[in-house]
Amino acid sequence: MLLKNFGQNQDLQPTAAYTPADEAEVLEILNRHRGQRVRAVGRLHSWSEAVLADGVLLDLRELNTVELRSEGDQLVGTVGAGCQIKRLLDELGRQGATLPSLGLITVQTVAGAISTGTHGSGRHSMSHYIVGVRLARFDGNTGEAIVEEVSEGQALRAARCSLGSLGIILSVRIRCRKQYNIQEYLGEYSSLSEVLRREPSLPLQQFFLIPWRWSYIAQHRRETDDARSWHASLYRLYWLVVMDHGLHLLILSLVRWGMIRSLVRGIFRHVLPLFVLRGWRVVDRSSSMLVMRHEAFRHIEIELFVRRDQLEEALSYTRDVLKLAGGGESSLSSRNQQRLESLGLQEDLRALQGKYCHHYPICIRRVIPDDTLISMASGAGEDWYAISFISYVKPHRRSGFFQFARFMAESMSRLFGARPHWGKVCPLSPEELEAVYPGMKDFRAVSSRLDPERVFQNPWTAELLDQASRTDDDCSH
Repeated sequence: MLLKNFGQNQDLQPTAAYTPADEAEVLEILNRHRGQRVRAVGRLHSWSEAVLADGVLLDLRELNTVELRSEGDQLVGTVGAGCQIKRLLDELGRQGATLPSLGLITVQTVAGAISTGTHGSGRHSMSHYIVGVRLARFDGNTGEAIVEEVSEGQALRAARCSLGSLGIILSVRIRCRKQYNIQEYLGEYSSLSEVLRREPSLPLQQFFLIPWRWSYIAQHRRETDDARSWHASLYRLYWLVVMDHGLHLLILSLVRWGMIRSLVRGIFRHVLPLFVLRGWRVVDRSSSMLVMRHEAFRHIEIELFVRRDQLEEALSYTRDVLKLAGGGESSLSSRNQQRLESLGLQEDLRALQGKYCHHYPICIRRVIPDDTLISMASGAGEDWYAISFISYVKPHRRSGFFQFARFMAESMSRLFGARPHWGKVCPLSPEELEAVYPGMKDFRAVSSRLDPERVFQNPWTAELLDQASRTDDDCSH
């Protein structure tokens, strides 16, 4: 059996595959395949090797129940692992509730979304709001498959974003809230400081660095008690037809049918701004306003997280590298040139020159620090900003993108402490990942307790945890 992920950059070749109907069947399958590797998959909307399964594969789409309860002054949803976010939003909406944080897409399963730290803008990631995880795993004494409720301490912090490495997630308990409205309008700015200056009054905004024009277009957003606008449906139609499809079809026509780099630059400088209706203030439900149809066209993506105090320098560096990679410049600024010389990456930079012309707005979203061990925004301190690079080239023509992604991940992790998103292209080695995820040591301790035989790993996650083990041993000597 051969399965491919959404981006068609990962091949899954499980030895056996099941779609269990309930928890009892999950336990029966685990006991039947005792000693073999077991992985669960959601909708395969991930580009990293975390999605791979080379042993027994479980598709949990039948575990999709939704139950909402009041617990004191909190609304808590109990949600089956295989429930897609769009179904969860529909079920919660019927009861006047929603999720406190949403990513751009709603086709993911709940377990898949939290396992890789899916996030929106202006709040914590979804993982932060998990208050309990129901896991199927093997008992260390009897070897039998059991169900364990994880609801406190380091185990919960690990289970909130686990890369599927602690056991099979059967269901989660997630904090919910009453449905609310968002006001949104668009603006264009020449500098990052102009965008960030508006953040205190528009805390849910996300914004885009427009390549080759080098301006910023912001989706300014704030929560509001105002009623839904009478023209909200028209605004949604504008996004669906013009932004989610029209803009993307234009980009696809450029990159998949022989793009000319000068044409790409011209489109972004002069045509793309025509798609943006500035200043149109609209109020709509949060579950409509905070998402996009980003899954409508196949693409590939790398997303790098930097702290707020590194954002301006990281974006200046990004602009320099994109100019050089696209063949528009022959060198970086003196400041960024010195940075790369200090890392010894000059040859890597020269090899990238003229090899990759970026052709999509660079999405930037603020994520408040998470109470997790290894989500991208884990740990206290300043807010994180996710910088997303997306390519729409066909799978067989992605070599330039992968070269660019590898260079950006390696250099930005060393220069700015950037963390790559677990669910997107993640080209760093286990050693490099260990350096930017300090919670990995505690995560490994939880994993070793819940899955001592590494049954719920794939080769990529196993190597990552082995690196954590080697680092722990080195530190003990």
